Amino acid sequence: DAAGNPQFTGLAYDALVSFQQTTGADGLRLVPDLALSIPTPTDGGRTYTFRIRPGIRYSDGQRLRASDFRRGIQRLFRVRSQGTFLYGGLVGAQACEAHPRGCHLTRGIVTNDALRTVTFHFTAPDPEFLFHLTEFAFSAPIPPGTPDRETNSPAVPGTGPYKIGSVAPDEIRFVRNPFFREWSHAAQPAGNPNSIVWRSVPSIQAGVTAIERGRADWLFGEPPFAQFHQLELQYPSLLHNNPQWTVNFLPLNTHLAPFNDLRVRQALNYAINRATLVNFYGGPSFAIPTCQTIVPGIPGYRRYCPYTLHPRADGAWRAPDMARARRLVKQSGTIGERVVLVGGGQFGYIPPATTGYIAGVLRSLGYRVEVRPIPFASITLAMDRRFQISNYGAWIPNYPDPSSYVPAFFSCHGSNSNDYYCNPTIDREMRHAELLEPTHPSQATAIWQTVDRQLTDAAEWVPTVATREVEITSRRLHNYEYSPVWGFLADQAWLP
Repeated sequence: DAAGNPQFTGLAYDALVSFQQTTGADGLRLVPDLALSIPTPTDGGRTYTFRIRPGIRYSDGQRLRASDFRRGIQRLFRVRSQGTFLYGGLVGAQACEAHPRGCHLTRGIVTNDALRTVTFHFTAPDPEFLFHLTEFAFSAPIPPGTPDRETNSPAVPGTGPYKIGSVAPDEIRFVRNPFFREWSHAAQPAGNPNSIVWRSVPSIQAGVTAIERGRADWLFGEPPFAQFHQLELQYPSLLHNNPQWTVNFLPLNTHLAPFNDLRVRQALNYAINRATLVNFYGGPSFAIPTCQTIVPGIPGYRRYCPYTLHPRADGAWRAPDMARARRLVKQSGTIGERVVLVGGGQFGYIPPATTGYIAGVLRSLGYRVEVRPIPFASITLAMDRRFQISNYGAWIPNYPDPSSYVPAFFSCHGSNSNDYYCNPTIDREMRHAELLEPTHPSQATAIWQTVDRQLTDAAEWVPTVATREVEITSRRLHNYEYSPVWGFLADQAWLP
């Protein structure tokens, strides 16, 4: 899984733009990387023109050229990469999808090596294009001579501060790229360690043991909930608690009774004790209560929770309001109806015990509840559309913007919506926000705040908690930095 992680690919590869490699809110800022600047789209949002930095070399010594960017994206289509969905709107992309081996994007990506320019032409405005470019694994330039197939060589040359020096079944070693010179500290700072080794372990427990015994310095993955409190007492300075964009929720089928009644959906939002769920996740170090669609830490988030006892202006959830929840259910006339709750199996980081708790809440509201444990991997779209409610709702946005997931769940033809919800007015608002993002981000953020409140008031989900990421490092590791986008910045740490 590490190969697709920006913590991994960002060590050796770059893109035209990137998120600033730093901690806190500044880490959400798009900055030019291999490009000299971030362009304003032209032609009604269908064209982006970049000028690349001069003098940059790959790890094998070749000079970076503008045409390498077209070569890289053409190669995605030719090797049938999953990353092609990022560029499906380019002029010529449909022909490449139909005939991958003969893919040519000379009309969609126009390059000039002498002027160092790369121009992307889309068939329709693509306001998410700059975000898509930050997916290093799918947007890095490719030097001439790279075959259009998977190879047995250690790696395709990159422009980052490191290159892949060796690959073994359980280990990948990064060593310094001798041709790297820092061109932008914001986008790609020079690294501190001479080498960085990613080593796989058979379990998270084995990783924690390796950290404790000084055989490793950072664990990609959280310590088990039960072990966390022991570690917190023994090694408090080695644990790092960081915000994460994950939102956990109960998806509700608004076409099926009783959740086709707004009062029932609101009642469940009032009845859920989010503090209880926080404890299921391991406590406040691992999760915080949330009532809304947009997750903390990304543009458009402004804390808002109408589903709490004694709501206040700060928008915080405080406690469930069972009395109000029961009144709403009584008004709906649905007491005694049958509800089938799908859940109970392993799915990501959702604790299985939460399913039994949610079933108990539904019963306390007066419903006859059946829990149906269906493995998540076996669920088809047709099955999903027949569910009333499930405990398989969790999502981590691909990039820090509501557009990365809110339309997918709530637009009329959203890819993850299961056709549960359709509001043409909100569709128009979301599309307007997306189109404003490249040129008027503050206006886009204001629209997303409005959309978030409308969706929360409509109770299309029952958001429960936003999770946090707990990491453990060794005693000898210094300068631990955590980017809200990239996570732990291994190249900025150092050892004595």
